[in-house]
Amino acid sequence: MNDPHVQIEPEQASAEILRQQNLVSDALVGGQLESRPNVPDGKNHQVESSGPRELRPPVGKLMGVVLGLSAAVLYTMANIALRFCVAVDPFLVSAVKAAPTVLLLGPFLLLMLMRGEVLATSGRLIPRFIFVSLIGQFVGNAAFQIALGTIGLAASVPITLGVLIVGGAILGRVILREPVRPRTILAMVMIIIAVVVLSHPSTSETPDTSITDHPVWVGALCAAASGAAYALFGAVMRQTMRGGVSAPATMFISGLVGTISLWGVTLARSGFSSLSVVDSEQWWMMAWAGLLNFSAFVALSLSLKALPVVAVNLINASQVAMAAIAGVIVFVEPVTWPLVLGIVLTFGGLLILANRRNQPLKKPEVPLQE
Repeated sequence: MNDPHVQIEPEQASAEILRQQNLVSDALVGGQLESRPNVPDGKNHQVESSGPRELRPPVGKLMGVVLGLSAAVLYTMANIALRFCVAVDPFLVSAVKAAPTVLLLGPFLLLMLMRGEVLATSGRLIPRFIFVSLIGQFVGNAAFQIALGTIGLAASVPITLGVLIVGGAILGRVILREPVRPRTILAMVMIIIAVVVLSHPSTSETPDTSITDHPVWVGALCAAASGAAYALFGAVMRQTMRGGVSAPATMFISGLVGTISLWGVTLARSGFSSLSVVDSEQWWMMAWAGLLNFSAFVALSLSLKALPVVAVNLINASQVAMAAIAGVIVFVEPVTWPLVLGIVLTFGGLLILANRRNQPLKKPEVPLQE
């Protein structure tokens, strides 16, 4: 499923958020996490006001749009690859999907260390992030795979993405002290109604190749649980990065935790004999899903450097339509009125969240706290 880190941020903290977005994508693309020097309080405004060069994006706005759209397409392609694997153990699929992040970021982190660059300025939040990464891997990735095998691609993506946005707004308020505005509440209500509609038994059918025999409501519940887990993971990951851990380090930790734990559970449940029944095409699909998911996150990070987060969210919402089209055309999933209504409500809620007026950057009266 799509990366959980694109979420609606409050206007009140826009200056702080823009600085954090630059830290995240600088760490991912440039590979360095810098610490600000300690200066007296009276000089803070001067330091912040003299930093336009830090906010200069590495790509232009047009390329930012292209990269944002590319991220949405890559996430959709990853979900299509996962949909092809509904005949495989969901935990095995999630384990293979996590591996490319470790294999690609491992050498990158070693290069950063060899160059003397900083991976983290503080590790106090890492233990909690590891625990939440387990939730993200098992409840997020594995439950989403079960949903794909129960209700299909067209219904799973809007439910997961919708709950992700709703959960992100709630957790942003609880964990990051971000306000929930009336527009956000309206969007949340629309998305909740959409999830209920998409959970109806007449909405979708279980794919013929699936190894699961759960009813539709179980698949919808798994998709919703996946979105909630992604929302929790995204909020804690953002908090961990704000606490001094670079984006490459957090991604590597998450991938490593998923690879070790999911492979352990898979082998403990079925042993090595379960691997022999997986054909080469399914192995390739699982590997492609992980590679596409990682590539989408890189594209998304660069897009966030060039565009406002609301614009990126608007582009990211196109995944709902892409998943519906892919589910119907590629996998011949049935087109039902509840499915169409649920997708329209989800897309409308995401548009409400993304279509907000840009506010001038102001220093928050109360700084964000951990």
